[in-house]
Amino acid sequence: MKRILIIGTCGSGKTTLARSLAKRLNIPVTDLDDLYWLPHWKERPKEEFSALLRDAVQDDEWILCGNNSKHRELIWSKADSVIWLDLPLPLLFWRLLKRGIAQMITGELLCNGNHQTIYRTFWILLWLFRSFGRRRRTYRALAKISPHLTWIHLTNRRSIQEFRRSLGAS
Repeated sequence: MKRILIIGTCGSGKTTLARSLAKRLNIPVTDLDDLYWLPHWKERPKEEFSALLRDAVQDDEWILCGNNSKHRELIWSKADSVIWLDLPLPLLFWRLLKRGIAQMITGELLCNGNHQTIYRTFWILLWLFRSFGRRRRTYRALAKISPHLTWIHLTNRRSIQEFRRSLGAS
């Protein structure tokens, strides 16, 4: 694994796993949210986002975490491995709710200096419910038609922890 894409519904732990693997494997990591969002939760212009994405996947080794169907061909044609974090909906809901509240209370800075708000937390929870089933169906289908990729399908916290341990990641 040298060009790794980590996918999964929001709240599944993509960024956490990516950072852990990057540290263990000494491979640069890029979070799609950092490329996509500008300050004040403004979307980056499409051409600029595409250019940043092309730069992120041009090297021989990289870890990219996030979901972006509009640029899937660019990313997936360069990847050699896909790690799919496919956790249960109730767990994802709880994680997102807890994380959103904690981020609002602490004022934690998110991608590009953004902050969590009650509106944004609500939007993310709504997005979870709207995208969960569709994303699952899409990734199952993509796994079947992407034989050039090594797929690692992790479906619960234990499988994620075992996977991290198998690589010596913290």
